[in-house]
Amino acid sequence: MPIVSKYSSSQIENLVNALLDELRQQEATTELSLMCLGNAVSHIVNQNVPVSKRAELVQQFCLALSDSISSKT
Repeated sequence: MPIVSKYSSSQIENLVNALLDELRQQEATTELSLMCLGNAVSHIVNQNVPVSKRAELVQQFCLALSDSISSKT
């Protein structure tokens, strides 16, 4: 069964494009971009997810990330 998001595709695309545009504007390398995005993810998790749920959420995030790049090859 497909996962239904409460966010529209256009909301997601607009925000992702804004993030990527900023990285391009700053001429961030791949390494710097990944470091900054990783720091942003860590910050969001630490500020918005209860300690008791962080490990599970991060594990699911990592699985989703892995699946998204595995399906592209």
